[in-house]
Amino acid sequence: MKFRAERTEFEEAIKWVQRTVGERVSFPAMAGIKLSLAGDELTLSSTNGQIDSELTLPVQGERDGGALVSGKLLSNVVHLLPNDAVEIAAVNEAMNIRCGRASFELRLMVLEDFPSMRTPLEDAPSATLQAGEFSQLITQVARSASTEDARAVLTGVKLEASDGNFTAAATDSYRLAVRTIPWDEAGEMSALVSRRALEQAKHAADMLGSAVKLVLEPSYATFVFADRRLVSTLVEGKYPEYRGLIPDGYERRIRVDRQALTEVVRRIAVVGEADKAMTPVILGMDSDTLTVKADSTEAGQAEESLPIELEGEPLQIAFNPRFLIDGLDAMGGEQVMFEFRDELKPAVMRPPAPEEGDDESDADYLYLLMPVRV
Repeated sequence: MKFRAERTEFEEAIKWVQRTVGERVSFPAMAGIKLSLAGDELTLSSTNGQIDSELTLPVQGERDGGALVSGKLLSNVVHLLPNDAVEIAAVNEAMNIRCGRASFELRLMVLEDFPSMRTPLEDAPSATLQAGEFSQLITQVARSASTEDARAVLTGVKLEASDGNFTAAATDSYRLAVRTIPWDEAGEMSALVSRRALEQAKHAADMLGSAVKLVLEPSYATFVFADRRLVSTLVEGKYPEYRGLIPDGYERRIRVDRQALTEVVRRIAVVGEADKAMTPVILGMDSDTLTVKADSTEAGQAEESLPIELEGEPLQIAFNPRFLIDGLDAMGGEQVMFEFRDELKPAVMRPPAPEEGDDESDADYLYLLMPVRV
């Protein structure tokens, strides 16, 4: 195998597939990146056993072939190369890399040991989403999935499509995020996809700005972009019936400037950051004022107020500040609505109902947050 590539493009391609190179693997080949050259088309592949990545890059090909090399080593070498064309030749058990006056010889791994990349069936259910729409959907929802492997089913994001809607939902049992967008394609789809796979797919959507084709099969989800493909094993297990967690009404509601509240919560939460246990922030609402305060026995106290519009009786309720800020960040827009039952029931955050002429793209989004006892 021998080819010539632009360093910047080659490095970006390696960085993308490097994200799914196995880190702690019992199968050594999974720690490698596979390079396959056919004509002027170079394909880079990696897998960690759960997620497969594959990317195609145009190069100046000279001799077709394939090679498997340590992903971490290749990434580190290419990142430090001078800004010049990169010449790569794989012969016998070594890969020779030349760029400007720099040259490297990397030992190759056994190519035949690398697992086969999974490809979706032609007749599998599929759908196409615009990159921006897909990226925003994942941004708003995926952060609410659990990061604890002990609760594997909650590390997934539930994707469902039917009746003209495509819905993504995630929960870690402390908060719940649900986003629904219009669905123009026929048929129904349902899958539980890992947060990590969706964030990798979002990264590709942000980079390329092209459409995202989603293919769902009984055990895999595939995301297809213009020049790359991501295949993820679905998360196993029964996902909670999250719709039953959403209150069907409220007794109090406030409307507040989203950015202003975010800044206030960040400031007030500082006094509790030194605690071993996260110090909650307490929201006290009365008439037209919202008071945010925190009281840490180790660090001290903080309090700040801001104006609100309140419907219903006064209320005092406490939240984990990090979860509250996550919801405010994900919400977007200038203002946010909070709906409450009482200080022990979950609160629901939503964008305000759009007025005539407003952008309705965020209208069908909610973030449910469990309160903290104080």
